[in-house]
Amino acid sequence: MVPPPAGNGAARTLVSSSAHPRQDRGGEAGRLPLKVVPDGRAGAVGGGRVLSLLSVAVIVCALMVVVVGHALLANGQVRMASIQKQLAAEQANDRQIELSVQTLEMPSRIVSAALAQHMVHPTQVVELPFVALTTPLPTPKVTPAPVVATTSTTTPST
Repeated sequence: MVPPPAGNGAARTLVSSSAHPRQDRGGEAGRLPLKVVPDGRAGAVGGGRVLSLLSVAVIVCALMVVVVGHALLANGQVRMASIQKQLAAEQANDRQIELSVQTLEMPSRIVSAALAQHMVHPTQVVELPFVALTTPLPTPKVTPAPVVATTSTTTPST
């Protein structure tokens, strides 16, 4: 909108637009009236419709992509929860097996099982000396086994 022209402050009388169509706005003869609504040309209205339909289609497609993404994310979370549940069950099983192995390896249990089989404590314990694995061992002396003479008697066949 255009502000009213500066004047003497006296009230102006409006002239009807049918009598003087070009002089609505304060007597300016060369000015065209402003258009608020586009005129009804088919190209402008159809182009606007296509553009609005295209924008709605893009928005719908974007929302569908978001929905599919959330569905995939939820599916992955469900799979991860089931795998974590299986992992927790296997870890509990592993702890139970380790506990049973530790119970079976206890020296007091081994001693009591040996006594139950009538085994006795040794009178002397011989500890083996430590041998470094990097030190080569001497070649052992090997003696051949004694040959046992076998005597066989053969009877001449006649």
